[in-house]
Amino acid sequence: MNTDPKVLIVTSAFGDGHLKVAEAIDHSFKRRGISRIVTLDLFAAVYPTLNELSRRFYLNSTGYTQEFYGLVYKLTSKMNPDQFMGRWIHSMGKRKVQRIIDEIGPDIIIHTFPYLAAAELASTKGRRIPLFTVMTDYVVHGRWLHPQTTKYFIATESMKAELMSLGIAEEKLVVSGIPIREAFEQTQEREALLRKHGLDGNRHYLLLAAGAYGVLSDINHLIMRVLQLSNFDVMVLCGNNHKLQMATEELFQENPRVHIRGYTEEMQELMCISSCLLTKAGGITLTEAMALALPVIVYRPLPGQEAGNAEWLSEHNLIEIARDEEQLVEQLQRLEHLGYRDEKVQDMKNFSRKSAADVIVTEALEVIKLRQPSVTAVKSMVVEGQAKTIHGYY
Repeated sequence: MNTDPKVLIVTSAFGDGHLKVAEAIDHSFKRRGISRIVTLDLFAAVYPTLNELSRRFYLNSTGYTQEFYGLVYKLTSKMNPDQFMGRWIHSMGKRKVQRIIDEIGPDIIIHTFPYLAAAELASTKGRRIPLFTVMTDYVVHGRWLHPQTTKYFIATESMKAELMSLGIAEEKLVVSGIPIREAFEQTQEREALLRKHGLDGNRHYLLLAAGAYGVLSDINHLIMRVLQLSNFDVMVLCGNNHKLQMATEELFQENPRVHIRGYTEEMQELMCISSCLLTKAGGITLTEAMALALPVIVYRPLPGQEAGNAEWLSEHNLIEIARDEEQLVEQLQRLEHLGYRDEKVQDMKNFSRKSAADVIVTEALEVIKLRQPSVTAVKSMVVEGQAKTIHGYY
């Protein structure tokens, strides 16, 4: 058996979540003693200029461009990989992807982002590398689908039913849940965390996460509304938006109920301290919150997969959606009641799936065992993606 296979994880900085899923899978492989793991932002490597322009477009997006993105997302949601649009999208940069794959020489490829040029290569070149796809949302979109995919790892049984209705064989579908980092699946002692972060154990905290680049809108106005109409103190995460952080600190520096931070690697600790999370609707952020049984309000979800995530989870009574300030205030006031919070906490505990990354790695190693019994082990290789993250919860 191949004791140290080489794994290529294809990810992207279009949303912090794809990178975090790749990180969770990487760590699970390493816990099994697998060292040759290449994590690559493949689209950035193939199209660096287009990738950066797309990022800037997203970061500077207005209401109109958000609506345009939502329209494009909807129009491509039923995209068929065997038809012209699907073949064209999946063929973008195919020759350069071929050179990259030949250079890396992976035994298996795992996609945490739907840039599937490697799968299209399998169609035209007859390549035998097993291809896994890890969907990072709670809704199905056609860009994730390709007939050369060996297995799909998905969040829910309803996604499995939908994919089977599209003609994907049941044996290709594994309801693993969405992978998250190990820290979010561990219990931590709240009192110790409160002391570490200098917070009062007698207060209840609303964690307001603006996104990795502070893209949640109307932050300071939202803070004022929360302070005026609820008893929550507010922990504000401004991400990498230093301008937002400075403006918020200037406005609330004298208010003891407001605690402001920039980008943090201690999100799991802040979630454990908090009584509620107010955020955008990234699939990974929501999965992490459910793993920690932290009630969530999604405020004005963006069109596209974020709205899809929020709507599916809301329909299953797992999160709340606030589409305007009045709804936000109503939901905050409900969450101030312990009984209502406890009900949400229990629903989240019942839904959450643990160890999704380990499920994926187990399947991957089994496929490698069956298809490629032995290769010579060499030193590990890790390639970081070029682009910075666009958004997430930090």
